[in-house]
Amino acid sequence: MFMKPNYSFVIPVLLSCGLVFAHHSGVMFDAQKEVSLAGSVKEFVFSNPHVSMVVSVPGEGGVSKDWSVEAASVAGMVQAGWRKSTLKVGDSVTIVGRPLKDGRPGVQLLRAILADKTVLKSNAGANY
Repeated sequence: MFMKPNYSFVIPVLLSCGLVFAHHSGVMFDAQKEVSLAGSVKEFVFSNPHVSMVVSVPGEGGVSKDWSVEAASVAGMVQAGWRKSTLKVGDSVTIVGRPLKDGRPGVQLLRAILADKTVLKSNAGANY
């Protein structure tokens, strides 16, 4: 006797895969542009799912603007040479990244140039 296959598990699996891929989407960042931001570290959070920081960048008229920086996972950044102690609040840093498409002050980290001129990429891998 021929039994019909049960595909009831397929839809939940496919939906959960979509959520995982959506989380890692960089669609909100403009991949065609790079900006360079020189400022001081206001916050550095070295935890998953993404390392993040806030950099205070001096602007016109002496008014600073806080920029949100999204980086890679802790594992990816450790492979690229980052440590939890790499940046501290108040450190000078230059961030090079892809800006948010909507114009808000935020970037996806490509590389950071530390005060001692050390250059660290966001991730040792090529997928971020």
